[in-house]
Amino acid sequence: MAKKPNIDKLARTGSIGLMHPIGPGVRPGSDVAHLALLGYDPYKYYTGRGGLEAIGAGVTLDPGDVAFRCNFATVDDNMIVKDRRAGRASEEREDFANTVNEMKIGAPNVSFEFVSTVAHRGVLVLRGKGLSRRVSDTDPHIEGREVQVSRPEDNRKESRLTAKILNEFTEKSNLALKDHPTNMERVGKGLLPVNIVLSRGAGTVPPIEALTVKYSISAACIGVVPIVRGICRLAGMDLIDVQGATGGLDTDFLAKAKAAIAAVGKYDLVFLHIKAPDIASHNGDFDKKIWTVERIDEAIREVLESLNLNEHYIVLTSDHATPVTVKDHSADPVPILIAGPDFDASEVSSFSERTAATGNLGRLLALHLIPVLMNRLGKTEKFGF
Repeated sequence: MAKKPNIDKLARTGSIGLMHPIGPGVRPGSDVAHLALLGYDPYKYYTGRGGLEAIGAGVTLDPGDVAFRCNFATVDDNMIVKDRRAGRASEEREDFANTVNEMKIGAPNVSFEFVSTVAHRGVLVLRGKGLSRRVSDTDPHIEGREVQVSRPEDNRKESRLTAKILNEFTEKSNLALKDHPTNMERVGKGLLPVNIVLSRGAGTVPPIEALTVKYSISAACIGVVPIVRGICRLAGMDLIDVQGATGGLDTDFLAKAKAAIAAVGKYDLVFLHIKAPDIASHNGDFDKKIWTVERIDEAIREVLESLNLNEHYIVLTSDHATPVTVKDHSADPVPILIAGPDFDASEVSSFSERTAATGNLGRLLALHLIPVLMNRLGKTEKFGF
């Protein structure tokens, strides 16, 4: 339905196919999918989302620290979750974060740090000895359910201690926020109160080799979402901030494209991430999904007018499928387009899941994308004799 003449033009001149972010039938999270996109086997290197989020938020994690991905949320007096995102509260998030950081927890030799990131999101880091990431979430993941009690996922004392601390933090966040003066103002405006912090995805820092070291390249990331920034930072990429880039539907698509074009002259690899289509899909907003694709097409036009495809490679793909009818990630493969020197023209009429299924690139795993590109750049070694 989207009008995307520039993407379709790129599809006709490049190679297209379908890509499984993890594998056939596997419904991926954004964290494991981005690890795979950058060449890291998530079955080997994934140690939970929280650690990656924290690194992306600029938080330093030491060995033994455990981090969680968090949401400011709205619950009723019975701790039933009314909105996991508190109406996507964003303007007052620093005010609420300061209040949370003033809380005290009773565990000796353990401290915490809470950092607000984008919109309603945040990161919680537990610091100290004797902690474990093997604990369950307090976030029930759907509205209408009670806030969950975190439980140890094994019988180790470290897991039991971490679950106990997380439950205490969750309870105290509700006590600290529910009568917050800012919430009184929000309710007066007809907005949902921000009265609890829900946590999920306990994680630590994965021991991965930087992509830049492995292939002896320079690389940069243009993105706002903490999980993407965290993985790219671990991969050795420089993080480029762009004015007007928000990580939301109001992001400046063209500014991000122009920043990527400028970075191409300085780096071997530039990773440009746009979150907007995923947000529209999670909201089930078909018209807004079309709108985001058309804004990306305008950004692609900017790229095509500035870069010579006889000298550069362009890859266009997604970390996962998020159908608007499902409002969540699905196990469907995603279309992928690679254009540049020595990639044969597909000569299809447009770029879509349907045309990609018949494309000349065939099917591949996301894990293989970086090796394919590094081979074209002459950065890989021959295997065997």
